[in-house]
Amino acid sequence: MQKWSELYSRLKSASPSLSEQLIQFDSAESPPALAIVQGYRFIAANQAALSYFETIEQKFINATPYDFSPRIQSSGRNSIEYGQQQLREASHGNIVAFNWLHLSQQGTELPTKVTLYPFNLDGNDVVLVQFMAMDRRGKRRPQSTNGFECLPKELMSITLEDSAEAVYITDENNHILAVNKAMCRICGYSAEHMLTKTPSELNLEAMLNDDIDPNPLRNKDNWQGEVCKYRSDGSKFPAWQSCRRIYADNSVYFVNLFSDISEKKRLEAKLTQQAMYDKLTGLPNRFHLIKILNKAIDNIRQHNSLIGALMFLDLNGFKNINDSFGHATGDKVLQLVAARLETCCLDDAEIARLGGDEFTLVLPKCKNKQEIEAFSDLVLSLFDAPFEIDGQKFYLSTSIGISLFPQQSYEANQLLSMADTAMYSAKKSPNHIRFYNAAIREAAEKKLVILNDLRHAQSLNQFSLVYQKIVDLETNNTIAVEALLRWKRSNGDILDAQEFIPLLEETGSMVSVGLWAIKQACAQMTQWHGLYNDQLKITVNISTSQLEHPDFVSMLTKVLQQTQLPADKLIIEIEESALIRKPTQMSAVLGELKQLNIGIAIDDFGAGLCSLSRLGSLPIDCLKIDSGFAQRLHEPQGKELCKAMVQLAHTLNISYIAEGIETKAQKELLLKMGKGYGQGYYFGWPATAEVFASESLSLLKKA
Repeated sequence: MQKWSELYSRLKSASPSLSEQLIQFDSAESPPALAIVQGYRFIAANQAALSYFETIEQKFINATPYDFSPRIQSSGRNSIEYGQQQLREASHGNIVAFNWLHLSQQGTELPTKVTLYPFNLDGNDVVLVQFMAMDRRGKRRPQSTNGFECLPKELMSITLEDSAEAVYITDENNHILAVNKAMCRICGYSAEHMLTKTPSELNLEAMLNDDIDPNPLRNKDNWQGEVCKYRSDGSKFPAWQSCRRIYADNSVYFVNLFSDISEKKRLEAKLTQQAMYDKLTGLPNRFHLIKILNKAIDNIRQHNSLIGALMFLDLNGFKNINDSFGHATGDKVLQLVAARLETCCLDDAEIARLGGDEFTLVLPKCKNKQEIEAFSDLVLSLFDAPFEIDGQKFYLSTSIGISLFPQQSYEANQLLSMADTAMYSAKKSPNHIRFYNAAIREAAEKKLVILNDLRHAQSLNQFSLVYQKIVDLETNNTIAVEALLRWKRSNGDILDAQEFIPLLEETGSMVSVGLWAIKQACAQMTQWHGLYNDQLKITVNISTSQLEHPDFVSMLTKVLQQTQLPADKLIIEIEESALIRKPTQMSAVLGELKQLNIGIAIDDFGAGLCSLSRLGSLPIDCLKIDSGFAQRLHEPQGKELCKAMVQLAHTLNISYIAEGIETKAQKELLLKMGKGYGQGYYFGWPATAEVFASESLSLLKKA
């Protein structure tokens, strides 16, 4: 902790109140947890702070406050952005106090009251940070004796003699007056050999580094720190030593205690190794990446003509491997990916694994953006060949987001956030590579606003349903109605389901909103049964997360009971991807739904990756042919593809619904392919319940 003592002692402020605050910290009965931040990084911390975060100095220095924080605070704010905002406020000369959720090195949640004090250190602005646990009452215990003054001196002598720590006492001329057994055992000298000699005559001591004062008690009465010592055989070992000046009987004595910390240092080195590298792949982990990136940023400052790049990789399709083949297979795939990246990039980039299927590459020195693009193409090409495990081939691709330094930031965490944001944008781009830019930032900010609005949409009753008819292509009779979810935002914008369903999944609200939509649709169809045709069916889209919910079937059963809609008048539409994810669970769920007599349709069939071999084994009633095929009926190939799907439905003895029919010609072409059903603007636009009833159901009104 020598670095802490030195930097802390050089803190200066023109404010009397801040100078007084330092005095209060120094005189506190229990040292408060304190750290010094320069820019956005810790440069020093006292032992109380390191203990609070369950870490060691090597891992804490050069880290940022948000390295010990969750990504999002409980208030909903981004830790990086909010933390930087508070540090900037303090650097402007203000004392800032706020509540913050920290995470220790071991992952323990630490609700903390943080206070930031602005100071000057050798001409540079720094911030002294105080961490105070919010769950501590802070009451001072009444002062009490420790009992030692009541014990006989003979007992104290025996205790000191048998202590496990080495003890030696010197006079003011540094001659050894007394040693204990541990001193003899650790250093390998007899007591007779050491008495009356000085430590330097015995060649006992070797300071760990030049920063340590060879006479640490020159200007104070006590000191402790890490030193190096020698044994009698000349071997060197690290020790933790404490020294104290004692005045007794008009004489000065120096009491020195130390312990051999060789094993502790070996354990620390091992823990540091474990803390810096990913166990599964052996690659540097997130903490190590930040150090690598900070070093690259510092180096690039010296080369104005060069640029550095941080590439953020996410594996496309990895989740399906985990879900279908298990995590053990997924882990093997990750190891193969890591090996392939290392083989290709070892000389050009530093590789790290952040966790899950996320990897990063740091390119420390590039001549231009074109060189980075060429390297990105090389990384993409690594995924052209499949990954083979136990004879099974797995095809993956990757999406790459890239941030540049120092052009876009000097901050490692900010660069990581930028590359992460660019990566999500890359998933939607044709070549799966995106550089972070203003447009991506604006899109991310817009998404954040929409996400915040979406969290409150249900409580504000902003969701609604519109309805679109499904007709018999042969008779033009309405045989079913599809319920479609809409969201009317506070600003008046109305969004279709496909624009916000993925965001509902992100917020974890899909199951709740989906259940509301099912209830509304079933209740509406029950009402229409009473007024119009009681043979009409209602179709409702069900997301994969709803199907995977353990209580989905029971929730659906309860809805049918509450709304009194016959089960055979409800059709649920599921995505093709639901048949691939967790196939065993999906088969069981669909089997239960079939027993209840609920209809099951595969939505947007032909647009996904459905396994045809599984279709015949699942209780499917209907295929909804994706609207894209109706739009291609004028093309020979499109016509043949559509015909093949119609024939597939007939072969499986199930019905089909062709989506996206907009013209009479499209309808007639489909009818020639085989009897079925159609849906699209040609038959009617989606409309509210009132408009739909008046336009499409009024002729069916019961007498």
